Amino acid sequence: MIKNDLIIDVGMHRGEDTSYYLKKGYNVIAIDADPNTIKYVNQKFSREVELKKLKILNYAIADIDDLQMDFNISELSLWSSLKKEIADRNHLAKDTVKVECKTLKTIFKTYGIPYYCKIDIEGYDELCLQTLAGSNILPTFISVESECVGENEVLRDEQALGTLNRLKELGYSKFKLLDQTSLEVLKKGEDFYSHAKMLKFRKPSLKTKIINKISKVLGIGTYTTSHRELLNKKFNHNFFIGSSGPFGNDLDGEWLDYDSARACLLKHRNDYFKLQNSISYGFWCDWHATK
Repeated sequence: MIKNDLIIDVGMHRGEDTSYYLKKGYNVIAIDADPNTIKYVNQKFSREVELKKLKILNYAIADIDDLQMDFNISELSLWSSLKKEIADRNHLAKDTVKVECKTLKTIFKTYGIPYYCKIDIEGYDELCLQTLAGSNILPTFISVESECVGENEVLRDEQALGTLNRLKELGYSKFKLLDQTSLEVLKKGEDFYSHAKMLKFRKPSLKTKIINKISKVLGIGTYTTSHRELLNKKFNHNFFIGSSGPFGNDLDGEWLDYDSARACLLKHRNDYFKLQNSISYGFWCDWHATK
């Protein structure tokens, strides 16, 4: 049975999404492998933890339970990962720690099936989904990073479709592809990634300058953030770079069937990689799915 008051935040980082889910009134299970972020979020949300609105778990989510694995800490904490090649983009890997692993299937069995599950764990996202194979009940809504690669790693089209295919195999049938820099839902057939859109504002605000600076480090390009700023006002919440943004019925755009979603991804990836100075790990999108 689905717990309609529960969200599971897999890859909570510094609680950017957790804070939004709590603000909307949900109970939250927040999971992260980095002990530094665990300490930070426990302090930041001490009241919510005390009130039992939030439970924070220090696990790496992988494809096997109870194994101790090396988790790679990056100087840019958004890139910390079980995969060294991701944490070491731009030679930023700085440390490793041993972390206990759990499968997402075990998390659901232990804490319940959430209304919504966000997955963003830097390279282990597809494996995370695979552990749910055969599950009779799944979240009403789910989101997961579409792809995540290491330095100079390039995926073939079929590899890039892996996450979408796993969602389809689980039984999800409606999809939206969300650009994570702008938080815009990508439309089928539109020219979203173009040189014109990747230009900075002529007179950018201070907030836009900061976002563009972060975007440059992340390798995701600098372009108009007006949509993100509109969402900030609409939902009365600052969706910082690195947050997954709105979910479920709060998303803009139409839900696509599998064939349309597949075509949508391939078109936008192709457009992105045609851009001058595009970076292999810079195609930064999330899949959102529902049944």
